[in-house]
This record gives sequence, C-alpha cells and structure tokens, in this order.
Amino acid sequence: MLLCTRDPSVVEAVEVSAATQQIELRVVADAAELRAAWPAAVVRLLGVDAASRWGAVGPGEAYVVGGPAAELTRCSAELSLPVLPLPDESGRLAAVLAGSARGPTRGGRVLALVGASGGLGVSTLAASLALLAARSGTSAGVVDLAPASGGLDLLLGAETVEGVRWPDLALARGELGDLRPLLPQVADVALLAQARGVGPPPSGDAVDAVVSALAASTDLTVLDSGRSGAPRGVDQTLLVVGADVRSVAAAQMLDPELRPSAFVARSGPGRRVPAAVMSRTLGLECAGEIGHDKALPRLAEMGLPPLPGPARRFRRDVAALLRWLLDA
Repeated sequence: MLLCTRDPSVVEAVEVSAATQQIELRVVADAAELRAAWPAAVVRLLGVDAASRWGAVGPGEAYVVGGPAAELTRCSAELSLPVLPLPDESGRLAAVLAGSARGPTRGGRVLALVGASGGLGVSTLAASLALLAARSGTSAGVVDLAPASGGLDLLLGAETVEGVRWPDLALARGELGDLRPLLPQVADVALLAQARGVGPPPSGDAVDAVVSALAASTDLTVLDSGRSGAPRGVDQTLLVVGADVRSVAAAQMLDPELRPSAFVARSGPGRRVPAAVMSRTLGLECAGEIGHDKALPRLAEMGLPPLPGPARRFRRDVAALLRWLLDA
C-alpha cells in the first residue's frame, strides 16, 4: 500500500489500519517518489496536503484521505478521486484494505448498472444480462441494490422461491464465503433481492461483503443499482440513459464520482436521440442500444422472466451488450 503525505496524523491513522490487517505500508513525501512507486501499488492513498500539490496522478484507482470534509471534497472534485475520511469511523479504509488483501482470490467480474433517470428498465436489463450469461455457460448472479424497486424476485417470478434475501444479510461484514447455495436460483442465476417492507436497506459494509463473496464464486455478478451510485469493488459501471433530452441532461447531473465506463442507450417511442449524439454529449462510449420491445410489459404482468420468451428484439440487443461486456 502506498501513502503520500507529510501529515503525521494521517500517517499514524493509516499505519494503524495497515498494521491491524498486516499490510505493508510505504509512505512517500514528494511527487518524484510517488511517481516511481505508483504503478506497483495495489492501494494508493493521497493525503489532502499531497493532493493539493499533485496536479495529475497516474492511471489506476486511488483515494484522497484525511480531512477536514471540505478539503476532501475539493480535492476529490479536482482529481476525480473518491475520498476516505480520517479518523476512519465508518470503517471504509479498513474495508478497502481488506479488499486489497483478498484481491488475488477474487475471480469474477462485477458490473453495476445505474439509471440516469427513472423508467428505463434498469432492473429488467440487469436480470436479463445475468440470465443470458448463465444460458451461455457463465456462472452468474444478480443483486438488487435499488431501493423501493419492488424486488428483483417479482420481476423474475421468484417471490416464492426459497433462499436468503437482503434482510437476512443486513448485518453482514467481512468475508462471507460462498453465498450461491443460500440464494434463490432462477435459471441457474443466483438472485439476491430486496424484501418488501421489511427493515432498513443494507448497509455499505453488507453490500461490500456480499459483492466480494459473489465475485469470488461467480463469473459475472450484475448489480441493479437503480439510480444510486455503484458500490466499491465494481469492475465496470454502465450508465443506462434514455435516448431523449431529459434523460441525457439527468445523466450530466449525476455525481462525478460515479465515473461510468460507458453508457447504454435506451431507445423507443419518444426516445430518438442518436447514440452518436449522446456519446459526444456525455463524453462516453456507447456500449450498446436497447430498443423498445412490446413483449416485455406482458411478460412482467404475468410474472415471467424477460428471457427467454417472445421478446426477441430485446434478447438480441441484450446479447449484443453482453458480447461487448465480455470483450471489454
């Protein structure tokens, strides 16, 4: 782990977390040392004092650490990096370090889908990507992180299938082991759904623990993040954007820390903005286009999974998006 700062209080706080998890820490104090050590570091931390002096970091994930909150926010905005406040009262730094220590055991890819606005079918797309991946022989899971979404189990007609749901894992922390045998299974897809009207939403620690566990035992884990930001531990974030002016404008107003890999254009009646125009406006690559398929609402009303079935155009579009993801 690499830390760049001259603030002794930040060094001490990070040293404690690193020592607790038996992680080697290297502390550097200037830009030249940081540039030399940057490429090989698994976890990279910049103190607020260093971030203020450092104009451009190298490629790869990093975090701004320390305080106060106003300085963290300013540095985060300037460098487009997430923050880890110190002291680490929420345990976020500890979770990042624990994730780095477990990194080599993780095998699968984690994909988060985030909707730029409502009514774009993010949940349907998340479930369909997992279903199609499973049909091709890829082990897949789908996780419902969208608050007040009604539950992915309803979408997949699995509300009566036995298995744990989020209330059972609300207090999960750390390393959980293989969750797949405990979760409801739909067409060989492991499903973790919200429960309707039962308890608070899962904590950040619970989400981190569950995502890490599924990534270790599943080739592809798809997160239905709704309109919320993607959690930590995500390999790719796809922004689902309606091909209309309001949805594109909403996408431009999202939290800059989201940093999506690409976007998916959701076209159909009233959504006719060309994907190329959306790409130029958003500054993102278009991973694929999902068109309107009138069979989807009928399937939803009958409680049938979106795939396979009569939604042939939708299936074709999802298959093209899945190929893009696997090739990326």
